Amino acid sequence: MNWVRRLSITARITIGSLVVAALFALVAVVVIRIGVSSILHNATVTLLNNDVVAPAQSLPSKPAGPFDLPGGGQELAIVDAQGSVLASTMPEALENRLARLINQGKDPREVQVGDDHYLVLSRSVTTSDGVMHVVAARNDETTALILDRLTAALLAGAGILIFAFGAASWLLARTALRPVSRMREQADRIAGSTPEEAGLLPVGPAQDELSELATTLNDLILRLRASADRERQMVSDASHELRTPLAVLRGQLELAELDAGDPDALLADVRSSHATAIRLAQLANNLLELSRIEAGPSSGRIDWRTLVDELTDAIDRARLLVSSDDEAAGISVDFEYDPRRRPDPRARVALSPTDFGRILDNLLGNAITAIRSSGGEHPDATVTATLELSTDEDGGEAVVLTVCDSGPGMPEEFIPVALDRFTRADGARTGQSGGGLGLAIVGALADAADGRVVLANASPSGLTATVTLPLRRD
Repeated sequence: MNWVRRLSITARITIGSLVVAALFALVAVVVIRIGVSSILHNATVTLLNNDVVAPAQSLPSKPAGPFDLPGGGQELAIVDAQGSVLASTMPEALENRLARLINQGKDPREVQVGDDHYLVLSRSVTTSDGVMHVVAARNDETTALILDRLTAALLAGAGILIFAFGAASWLLARTALRPVSRMREQADRIAGSTPEEAGLLPVGPAQDELSELATTLNDLILRLRASADRERQMVSDASHELRTPLAVLRGQLELAELDAGDPDALLADVRSSHATAIRLAQLANNLLELSRIEAGPSSGRIDWRTLVDELTDAIDRARLLVSSDDEAAGISVDFEYDPRRRPDPRARVALSPTDFGRILDNLLGNAITAIRSSGGEHPDATVTATLELSTDEDGGEAVVLTVCDSGPGMPEEFIPVALDRFTRADGARTGQSGGGLGLAIVGALADAADGRVVLANASPSGLTATVTLPLRRD
């Protein structure tokens, strides 16, 4: 059956329709032939009954004859009580079997004599000379001829109908699949055109499977274009972001070569080069992490208890960062959560513990950097992370992580694009350059868990980052 798979859809539909039509036609011919044969048989039996009525009625009054037997294809015979044939219009070969036919009962019997087929009916009549018999026979040749011609006519008609049905199936299949051909042609044009010139697949006005297919493929095309645009933008932005620190590192190494005779200057150049290398490594790691997140959904699952553990661990890491940085001295890092309110033990967030910890580290690090980069002392500077539950109108639960700081906040016009790659606000929140990928990673991880991130400036100062992650029951 491999050859069938190599055929076009139109050919397969046409062949399948022909096979189905042929089966139905064959069944119809057989049923009609059987029905007509039954009708003709019943008609012959009726004629036989009519043939024996007149002789049977006259026998009681004239058992010795004379017998007026009709002709014209009506084969009749009168047999006396001793089995002698008193009168007959039957063929001789059939007369020789009368005794056996009489003994077979009163039901019609089919008898073959040579190439001829007869239907024979016998009736017993009580007379003064004993029980006599009237035997009638009808040749089935006419019936067989009618059936043969009827069958031939039915087969010829069925053949014509099958051919017409196949042609109609082919035309309907071609017509039904014409939108697919147009979609293929449009897809070829899309593949051979530039992104600016490429369009979308045509969607027909009918709400059918082809329209749904075109709509689905258009959505796929749009997603692929968006992915390709993001990839091109990422390559462009990464090239731009990497060019600057690489140029700086090259300049610092050239300075170090020039300052080879000055140990203090050489040490300063080496330290500057080391800081630039760290920035490059951080940028590369963030790029790899962002690519991993966007490559597919997270397979991790984390429960409420693990979320709390990751929160406390992230707070400890943030406090260690503050204590090890003289410029961040005085910044208070704390957290809040209600230990009495817990979700269903089966509820999970669609993130791994590592990914949730990465969200916390990026938000806390961003807040600490913003405060530290604002300049001056930080006697009352605070960073607070809050973990709580929320319930929507439909009863669905979600984990809400809120990170608030008392830093300078963000420019209002920058907030809508703050989660995009390689975007950095001017001013205090760019003191520690992470390549503009920290918040982008937070947004990508939230999207992977079907969540969302909302940034808003706090009053009188600071920034509030709210991450909402829905809970699922696996």
